[in-house]
Amino acid sequence: MFRQPTVVNNVETLINVLEIILNGGHAYARNGTTHSSGYRLFCVSGHVARPGIYELPFGPTVRNVVELAGGVAGTGRLQAVLLGGAAGSFISPAELDTPLTFEHTRAIGATLGSGVVMLFDDSIDLKHILLRIAAFFRHETCGQCVPCRVGTVRQEELLQRLGGGQALSSNGQEHALLKEMAQAMRDASICGLGQTASSAILSAMDRWSLFS
Repeated sequence: MFRQPTVVNNVETLINVLEIILNGGHAYARNGTTHSSGYRLFCVSGHVARPGIYELPFGPTVRNVVELAGGVAGTGRLQAVLLGGAAGSFISPAELDTPLTFEHTRAIGATLGSGVVMLFDDSIDLKHILLRIAAFFRHETCGQCVPCRVGTVRQEELLQRLGGGQALSSNGQEHALLKEMAQAMRDASICGLGQTASSAILSAMDRWSLFS
């Protein structure tokens, strides 16, 4: 931009580039799976015994990563896992055997996103977590485009209504309205923030009977 091109990388990218230069692309691609080659950093947090950053070839299951990190902490009873952070997706304990690859997470309607694997035990009120996620996106929108600027505010208001038992019509209709707003933000937001602002929220509401 302005005749001053900028390259933005992170540590994960630079480390992978070094291995490719030293050993070649084919050697690097032998790690992982056919469609998700190489390595990935997984940030494991929440109710887990040994939270931290774990570098693994693509392909371990969510269960493998949880076991590597010492298993479920807290009450020891897993309620949900958030993959990919606030812009990612919630998955249920029944989906722990999903391989952590682009193709396998996509197949269950989830995403690897930023590599976050965040565990929630059964002491957590997921409705409160969804409200925090909605508040995060409402706060972080830059306000440049209308779908994101307005949509993130309306999304938070909708969840507050549901959480307070004050649905405008019915919970089912509010859920349908949320999906409609999410689609508008995905289709018309300029950047990824608005496009993914509803992803985790809808994934949780589709998997559990929240706000019922």
